[in-house]
Amino acid sequence: MKISMKTATLMCVIWACLFCSPALQAQQCQDEEGITKDYLKDLNDRVETTRKESLADFEKGYHQKSSLTKLSITLGMVKELVECLEKAGQDPAAPKDQADANKTKQEMYSKVAEKLAADQKALKAAEDSKAAKVLIEKFDYSSK
Repeated sequence: MKISMKTATLMCVIWACLFCSPALQAQQCQDEEGITKDYLKDLNDRVETTRKESLADFEKGYHQKSSLTKLSITLGMVKELVECLEKAGQDPAAPKDQADANKTKQEMYSKVAEKLAADQKALKAAEDSKAAKVLIEKFDYSSK
């Protein structure tokens, strides 16, 4: 009896996934976009903190390393979002307006990913903490 209940439950889950796939994909992309926006906000908060602190505090707090880590994590999140939007855009069942919106978001977040990658590369190449602090102070992801 337990095996048949487990089998029936599994079959229901599989059918639900097959029939609700476009809706689930859209929801997943919305969730990933929300998370990505939070990560970008967190990165902007790190930039603001860096702008307000002295070089000694910057060095003492290991903010160069933490900024580099935040850049790496955020870049990964943005890339995942771009992939999600790409998959959602390939869905033939999606309405045209939703597909267009996904395409626009995909292009926008692709540019954000390029900027994050360039900033990450520049920060890695910074020769000392003073140069890193000056570089981080120029980062801006607020309009995304």
